[in-house]
Amino acid sequence: MTWIVVAAVAGLLLGPLLRAQVFVHTVPAGESWRRDCPHCAARLNGAFLPPTGRCPHCRGRIGPPPGVVEVVAAVALAVVAWRVHEPLPLLAVGWVALFGVVLAHVDVAVHRLPDRLTFPAAGGALVLFGLSAVVGGEWGRLASAVACAAALAAFYLVLVLVSPNGMGFGDAKAALCVGLVAGWFGWGVAVAAALAGFLLAGLYATALLLLRRVGRKDHIAHGPFLLLGVLAAIAALG
Repeated sequence: MTWIVVAAVAGLLLGPLLRAQVFVHTVPAGESWRRDCPHCAARLNGAFLPPTGRCPHCRGRIGPPPGVVEVVAAVALAVVAWRVHEPLPLLAVGWVALFGVVLAHVDVAVHRLPDRLTFPAAGGALVLFGLSAVVGGEWGRLASAVACAAALAAFYLVLVLVSPNGMGFGDAKAALCVGLVAGWFGWGVAVAAALAGFLLAGLYATALLLLRRVGRKDHIAHGPFLLLGVLAAIAALG
């Protein structure tokens, strides 16, 4: 219980850092990363932004609503600490969870998953899982994680090529870290994570259609559900 509380507090404290990364990366593809307030053009701190969701200079609204990033990060890390108890795997999954918070917010806002976030997420997790394998001799788990990462990324790449309007290359790249994390706990968890992502996305899209918030041809960001799916699978089966 103590570690769960510590993880939740860590998520809250890291919120301003994550919020700043959401602000920097929430730009359409092809545009430069954001550094200035869109209201007053003041240069903002690229490392931290206040949980208020407002510019420190003009008090204009920037980024996600107040407290949302911080609460999501706290919940994500609490779930990870609840289900993952080994130190290095805990750090690896927590690392991906924090990147996932940023990626999910960016994808919802501008429908993109930047390489600057997806590749470090997968790379950092691979290093930490690799260290865990060296320390604990868990080479089989590492091989399973790498294989699942490759398989899930390949599966999403096929979906992108078959239906480019439904998926983007960012989803395939994000699948690397999702498959890596889920695969560390076994192929069953990896399959469950992928299925959960599609199920959650389908339920969300159906709800929006019933509420007439979107049309059948509207594009819905899949990244948040891909990331939420692996968290749900670890919580249920990890």
